[in-house]
Amino acid sequence: MTICLCCVSGFSSSILGRNLENWLKKRTGQDVIVQSCSYRLCKDEGDLADLILLAPQMTWARQEMEQLFPDALILAIGHREYGLGEPEMIGREILKLCRQADGDD
Repeated sequence: MTICLCCVSGFSSSILGRNLENWLKKRTGQDVIVQSCSYRLCKDEGDLADLILLAPQMTWARQEMEQLFPDALILAIGHREYGLGEPEMIGREILKLCRQADGDD
């Protein structure tokens, strides 16, 4: 699974990205890549992602991302989860979203 964690510049999300990658690998046993990236990079390379996570300051871009990448799953992250850099709540939402997309709900 490839995840694009989109924030304004791509810097503040790196800690969360690393924590989330490790959490998902442990829970799924799959290869998971979480790439922290800027809004511009996400627009340029978002088609490579299975899932696009939007940092709280990027929720305004959700509709645009859905139009640019209609096949990608898109999830907005809450302020608390993002600020704490703790992956469990976000990871659970990702797994739930993936199950729904696969029809395993």
